[in-house]
Amino acid sequence: MKKFQKFKAIITLRNLGTSFASLLLSFSSLSFTFSLLLLSLTSCLQQETHAQESLPLESTISVEQNGNEYYADRILIGYSDEEKINSILNLLNGKLVVHIPEIKVISVRIENAGETLQLLENEMVKRKYGIRYAEYVYVRKLVPFDITDITARADEFETKGFVPKLSGYTNYSGESLDLYLWGLRAIKIKDAWNNGYKGEGIIIAVLDTGVDGTHPDLQGQVVEGYRPSTDEILPEGIDSSFGGSHGTHVAGTIAAKSDGKGIAGVAPGAKIMPVVLFDNGGWYVGDDYAAKGIIWAVNNGANVLSNSWGGAGYSQTLKDAFDYALERGVVVVAAAGNSKSIQSYQYPANYPGVIQVSAVEFNGGDYIVADFSSGSPMISVCAPGVSIISTMPQEGSRGYDRRSFVLAENNGYYGYMTGTSMATPHVSGLVALLLQKYPNAKPWQIRKMLEETAFDIGTEGYDEKAGFGLINASAVNKNLPVDGGLDYHITVTDAYGKWNIPSVSVSLIGVARNGRNVRYFAKTNAEGSAKFIGIDTGDYNVIVSGPDSKENSEGLMRIAHRKAEERTLTFHQTLNENKSDIVRFSSQAFLEIDIPEVAVNPQIVFVDVTKLPTETGYEITKDLASNTVDFSELSGRYLIKLRVSQKADVNISVSGTLTINGTHISVGGKILKDATETYIYDNKGPYAWWTLFGKLE
Repeated sequence: MKKFQKFKAIITLRNLGTSFASLLLSFSSLSFTFSLLLLSLTSCLQQETHAQESLPLESTISVEQNGNEYYADRILIGYSDEEKINSILNLLNGKLVVHIPEIKVISVRIENAGETLQLLENEMVKRKYGIRYAEYVYVRKLVPFDITDITARADEFETKGFVPKLSGYTNYSGESLDLYLWGLRAIKIKDAWNNGYKGEGIIIAVLDTGVDGTHPDLQGQVVEGYRPSTDEILPEGIDSSFGGSHGTHVAGTIAAKSDGKGIAGVAPGAKIMPVVLFDNGGWYVGDDYAAKGIIWAVNNGANVLSNSWGGAGYSQTLKDAFDYALERGVVVVAAAGNSKSIQSYQYPANYPGVIQVSAVEFNGGDYIVADFSSGSPMISVCAPGVSIISTMPQEGSRGYDRRSFVLAENNGYYGYMTGTSMATPHVSGLVALLLQKYPNAKPWQIRKMLEETAFDIGTEGYDEKAGFGLINASAVNKNLPVDGGLDYHITVTDAYGKWNIPSVSVSLIGVARNGRNVRYFAKTNAEGSAKFIGIDTGDYNVIVSGPDSKENSEGLMRIAHRKAEERTLTFHQTLNENKSDIVRFSSQAFLEIDIPEVAVNPQIVFVDVTKLPTETGYEITKDLASNTVDFSELSGRYLIKLRVSQKADVNISVSGTLTINGTHISVGGKILKDATETYIYDNKGPYAWWTLFGKLE
């Protein structure tokens, strides 16, 4: 384990001296000015914040077997009955951390998350206390940044003819730092502004560190926000830059006001709602507080959720929170990450319905996908993400960062950052413009408009690094799509339709109507349902596999103990409109066992671990007329016993083979002297139940 430490983000920032910043007010000698600015750039320094405050309680971080980090002293529990919450807390000797009634989940502070989850695997405990699921509180991070030192690349700019082009420069945005706002030019934002679309009436929730609303370019742009770790409402316009400078930088790219000084955001008419998910020291508050912040933002008027963060670990709680947003028409935008590789494990970016964004750079010549930018089968579009200048917290603020520079004309602080973190707010800002025009648009319609108007870069056509290409403000001229997106729900049950099975992986792999190769992934929730909100129409192979038998399965508690118990069904589905499907699992199970003659009237007893001894069906008994028992018709989770009618005179050892779904497993047991029964078990132990789904007619 490692202790909760101060987070040190590596950010691409460049210090500009105040004396040189003042030169930006005059562009009479642009080549000279640009050269001076290059010379004034200094090396990156460690992040410095004005004040350090502790989160409510210090947390310890552990790592599960597959490498995902989680908070060792908290767990998330989905409940079915709110009146049983106190009983759950008493059972665990825990303290309530977070309660989110909208998605019926609580976070509980306990001694050891791993041990507590093992306790909650007990079916009787889950049933008695109305526990739908329990899972880790995963640790996630602000999407890391690459560092680019422009001073080391001055000759590259000159050889590409960048400086000579400046001689014909005209101010594009009308802002004094316009020369460095290459992202606005790249997406041709004035085409939308000139048509009257600047994001008026739209609220973008920045789920990030806090935002310094006192910055001159953000004054009047920041509405009431939320700090979930302290359950604190953040009044509009204040400095809420808890956790550092990242959120303020993101906010400026989205909605810095257009006043001729400093910079302008993509949507200068929109408003920013800060939701602090990376609090003091820049540390992630956890999936519990994050889900609370997401729900708060949706309930308080956010139209867009901008997420420049992520990490591994499938969380059912986060999935439910983002589904809550999508089902209410809130658009979700998320960074793909900066791992360079093709990935499908970064969340929230890879949840179905999310607009996943990669990063673009420009060094003169063509726009290209940044080398660091992660790819994914679910990349939607890309946007400017290298050497992005934006607002930084003011000196004296909570998140002040001394790598920023001050602009004399408005006393505002600015700095450069690089990463898919910076690409994401460009997309969030353009989404605001589209929602201004089409306020009732569904999230998938907004995504389609972005994709269908994107400028193709890199590999011709759609690819897993650039998606459909670089976003373009011409999207505001497009009519609202009437088809191309849908909601798909799939429910997994046993053979009899009586048991809805959780923790089943569902993948949709195929070709969308627009020719894009896609892969959507979700897990069935506690009700056995996997939701795919706002996905593409198309032809898919639907792969339903599980329930997950891994020792530490992501998302939900273990339902099966053995790989042999898992089932996989694949079928083709053409999806053109909203649709729901039901998939039924079945099993084949046989027990062949050698019974010594001293065993009198042997029987095999199946004990239902989900029932009390007083309930009908707690035990199902089968006589051993021969040495083989077929129990394929059973559905549920059972322990298996061998029982005899008379006490054993001596110890009786038995052995045999249990064949489940074609896999042969050695089993055995021992009836001790003077006893009448023994568990029949494999190397998992006597209390590792057997998971069965019944027999299809």
